[in-house]
Amino acid sequence: MVESQHFRVMSQDLEFAKHVARMADVYRKHYAIHWLGHELPPWSEKVPLVVNASPRLPASGETKYTLMGGTIRSIQMVVSGTQERILDSVLPHEMTHTILATHFAVSGKPVPRWADEGACTTVEDSSERRKHDVMLVKFLTENRGIPFRQLFAMREYPPDLMPLYAQGYSLCAFLIAQSGPRKFVEFLDYGMINEDWVSAIRFVYGYPRLGNLQQAWNAWVYDGGGDVSQYTSVALGMTSNQVQGAFVRLQAPNVPVSNAPVSNVPVLIRAGQPGPQQTVGGTVLR
Repeated sequence: MVESQHFRVMSQDLEFAKHVARMADVYRKHYAIHWLGHELPPWSEKVPLVVNASPRLPASGETKYTLMGGTIRSIQMVVSGTQERILDSVLPHEMTHTILATHFAVSGKPVPRWADEGACTTVEDSSERRKHDVMLVKFLTENRGIPFRQLFAMREYPPDLMPLYAQGYSLCAFLIAQSGPRKFVEFLDYGMINEDWVSAIRFVYGYPRLGNLQQAWNAWVYDGGGDVSQYTSVALGMTSNQVQGAFVRLQAPNVPVSNAPVSNVPVLIRAGQPGPQQTVGGTVLR
């Protein structure tokens, strides 16, 4: 076992454990500033971090914690995969879970499922993010997309899990591309107060209705991503003939709009890095 300022790292490879311990502390600071603009306060105890590294292991991870008295306690992390994927994808993903959980613990609520997993995926290596881009197109083509109101209101992971990860990542990337990661956290702060995501998207990003956001995102995905400004300008009412064409071209399968009400999100105690095969206790294994 190797101890760092914030972690107790356990691995069969002592030298790699030292490297992971050092990077875990670096990532804790770096991603806290990335998302929040400041470092996290100290946790009440060092976090046990189990490392399973092997050239044959697929990338996966799990973070467990307990919300109690406005703080998170009993944090536990497991990261698995090749050494490269652990360092450039799994560890940043799981670290973002702990950062967001720490920030929002005072509310007694976790981050909504789509936003928690989606935000964590945005800090993974581009090779991992591209997998979600490919899966998203497949899911939308198969009409497995999730209406935004339903997506925002999800209490637990759905039986059809991977569309949540792929769509959540894509929507997070779309919103973050507009105003940065700290504005995205501000949006979550606003929306989690009373679960009024329609008001949150209007107040923070300026979309008149949730449908405007969904339409802009659909067009952006259909056109293959890239600069979001031409799509947001349409949705925000700053139209031009050239930009309007993005919506005329939107004829591929997209996510249906739901009129279902947005409901409350319960306490979260597990989060994991996604993969396309199976789910075990909240963790998806690749």
